[in-house]
Amino acid sequence: MGFVEELKTGNFSLYGQWCALLSGVLLIVLGVVTLIAHPIYSILAIVFGAICILIEIPFLLKLCPTGPSFDRAFGGLKNHWWRFVAYLVFAIIMWSSLAKGGGILAIGAVTVTIAAACYLVAAVKKQSKVTISMLGGSGVQSHHGFDTTNALPI
Repeated sequence: MGFVEELKTGNFSLYGQWCALLSGVLLIVLGVVTLIAHPIYSILAIVFGAICILIEIPFLLKLCPTGPSFDRAFGGLKNHWWRFVAYLVFAIIMWSSLAKGGGILAIGAVTVTIAAACYLVAAVKKQSKVTISMLGGSGVQSHHGFDTTNALPI
């Protein structure tokens, strides 16, 4: 299933994952760009961006050696509510960078806020956790009604 088909599903879990991945990339890039001007918020942006990417691409967590404390801290983020709370905290901190003149970091704050909103909607609607199929996720049912998540590769 491609990007366009995933957008048509109406599953806010997918929308949240796309926004969170975009946020992760933007936060890392913007954090590096503003490192000299706003070192504290830039470092936070880089850390938040890395966390967003690690949360949303579970395959990366398998590559990184993690300890029990990391697993306890981030293991619960499989739930829509916990992801909403985590991204909301990231967004609030990034929005607070505006008070210190970190204007360009607001772009990352906007995308993290959208990701948090998507996960909130997914949680309120009690939508199932679905991950982006392009990244090896579970995907969603195809338009033919068949579940292609366990299909054999052709």
